[in-house]
Amino acid sequence: MRRSPARLGSPARAASTCLMLVFLLPLVLRAEAQKIKIQYEKTTDFSKFKTYAWVPGTPVFDPHLDIYIQDRFAAELRRSGMIEAPVSAADVLVTYHAAHGTDISVGTALDPTFAASGGIPIAGHSVWETTGTGGAHVTKGSIAFEILDRGANRPVWIGTAKHAVSDAHHERWNEIEKALDKLFRRFPPRPA
Repeated sequence: MRRSPARLGSPARAASTCLMLVFLLPLVLRAEAQKIKIQYEKTTDFSKFKTYAWVPGTPVFDPHLDIYIQDRFAAELRRSGMIEAPVSAADVLVTYHAAHGTDISVGTALDPTFAASGGIPIAGHSVWETTGTGGAHVTKGSIAFEILDRGANRPVWIGTAKHAVSDAHHERWNEIEKALDKLFRRFPPRPA
């Protein structure tokens, strides 16, 4: 006895397809791979930097995750031989920007120590100001780290991870962990 194939438009087939989509769609959406981009000044000798300081950026909204990100980045800096110092004495300034709900635009540091205003930010300004030479655009769901050579007042390392700041709380820590592993895999870079 030969069975006839199921009709494509049958209600059972449609229900089966919908059920399969309900289970697979989150996997497909989550499968969007993180894209890592590292930019650095090729001639910079990172071994000359001995001290670093944190400056305000655009942190993730979860304070525990923010502390974890900063600690993880600081551990990489210490592993490369740097120690933390006051902003006014640090060789490099470091920060990060996390774009959760929307894209954000950030710039490079004009006066990261606010020396021109006695160490106090001018009203309406932050440490990271957009200059005529451009700035960074951090897309929704991304995290970007920046290391600025304080003496030269220019960025020497920028690492960006797209699809790293998940909307789902249970995925957020895992995604950040993966992004940090990828970003710091070859840090500090070797001079060309």
